[in-house]
Amino acid sequence: MLIRLVDSLVKLIVIYTILSFYSLSLGNADLEIEIDKPKFSEKGLDNRLYEIKADRGIQRENSLELFIVEGKLRSAAGIWVYLNAKKGNFDQIKNEIELSGEITFYTDENDRFYSDYALFSIDSDLIKFNKNVKHVKGSSIITSDESRIKNSFEHIIYEGNVSTLYILE
Repeated sequence: MLIRLVDSLVKLIVIYTILSFYSLSLGNADLEIEIDKPKFSEKGLDNRLYEIKADRGIQRENSLELFIVEGKLRSAAGIWVYLNAKKGNFDQIKNEIELSGEITFYTDENDRFYSDYALFSIDSDLIKFNKNVKHVKGSSIITSDESRIKNSFEHIIYEGNVSTLYILE
């Protein structure tokens, strides 16, 4: 009788332990860590450099949600590009930043890009703009539904409802 009781107790402890570890592993999948003033940067072998910072961030697995985002990067061609957005999500595996809310990209070359949504792929040097896209260069303005920038601002593609106001300076 005592052996049966001990055997049942051991089985109960094993089942409880397994269930406890299972519930802990499920709980970690939803783990969120709030970070005050997150900042990350990288310098590549190809002379590219970037720094992204925010007022606040929330880390979830392999992504970091950012609030009030600022950044700067030096392209392979040596052009400094700056960015501002209300919100962002940095995917650490893909090395991409998805931005939303009053986005501005600008350069020292007097280029300014505005939109409500952008996806910046750091590794492939590609920026995709969607929703209320506007490119201002000096006094000239180009608006479109979408725009893509490749190769350090040397290759810009506009798509959908493109309108241009070009002023010679």
